[in-house]
Order: sequence, then C-alpha cells, then structure tokens
Amino acid sequence: MAQLEHSARRFHVLADPIRLRILLLLQEQERCVGELCEKLKLSQPKISYHLKLMLVSGLICRRTEGTWCYYRLTNDIESWVQKECSSLLKGNLV
Repeated sequence: MAQLEHSARRFHVLADPIRLRILLLLQEQERCVGELCEKLKLSQPKISYHLKLMLVSGLICRRTEGTWCYYRLTNDIESWVQKECSSLLKGNLV
C-alpha cells in the first residue's frame, strides 16, 4: 500500500495547472524562479511554493550558483509517467 500512496502523491503534483506549466517550461531548459515568474505572470512566493512540492516529489532538482537557484527536470516526464504506471500495474495494488 505504501507504493500506491507514494504514486498518488506524485501524480497529485502533476494534477495542478501551475505545476504543469512549470514542468513544460523546465522541459525546454533550466530556469531560475525569476524567469518562471516572468513567463507565468505569477508572484515569487507562489512559484516557490510549487517548486518546493515538485522538489520533494523528485520531479525536479535545484542547482545553486551564488545567490541564484536554477531548476531543471530530473528526467523526462513522459517516461516517468510510463514507469510510474507500469510499477503500479505490476504491483497489483487494487
């Protein structure tokens, strides 16, 4: 049951429109919070909140350079979703 709960939390991260937009932008290239705020027309605290959730779930990673933090995808989202679904189906968790 732990695998099911873990997967549900990770898919929940993908269920938010703002986080999906962030993921699409990060798919293009590594970005800092300021760039994401500008592209999405959202405040820094709101972007930072969503980035934190995505960091905890393991979908993105952070690189610090001086006082700047840059975010990028940890792996291809499409392959991640396929692996997650495959793992769930093999686990026969229903």
